[in-house]
Amino acid sequence: MAYPRRTKHFIDKSVQGSLTRRIVFHWLTFLVAAFVVSFTLQVMTDPFRPLSAHIKELWWTHGPFLLVAAFLLPAYVVDTIKLSHRFAGPIFSLRRAIREVAAGEPPRKLKFRHRDFWQDLATDYNAMLVRLGALEEEKQSADESDQLVATSN
Repeated sequence: MAYPRRTKHFIDKSVQGSLTRRIVFHWLTFLVAAFVVSFTLQVMTDPFRPLSAHIKELWWTHGPFLLVAAFLLPAYVVDTIKLSHRFAGPIFSLRRAIREVAAGEPPRKLKFRHRDFWQDLATDYNAMLVRLGALEEEKQSADESDQLVATSN
């Protein structure tokens, strides 16, 4: 079965936003820690040089690393959003299906995309629909039996 191409990857702001903020925080924490360690090692190599000379040398030796790290951040964020969509998407679909049933619409089978997480969730939901459908049929046949008994008396 062909699945429609996802046009929107950022569908759950609370979950995906939290992950995005977390990856940016970790990236910034790493950069600060790397700078502190690099600067400390730079100063320890020649503690009698002026601080401005250490900062200038630090920029020339580690500046390219900082630029590469700055350009990698958007790639990390986009990848995190795409990965999180593989579990936020199925939960979003399940929540929408439950709301449809609660609103009185007929239930529909769930099928997640091949690479989505929680494939078993769709299988379990579909099995629940089958079971509930069977229970409703059993209830209808029990009601019909009660009506037949009542009319024969």
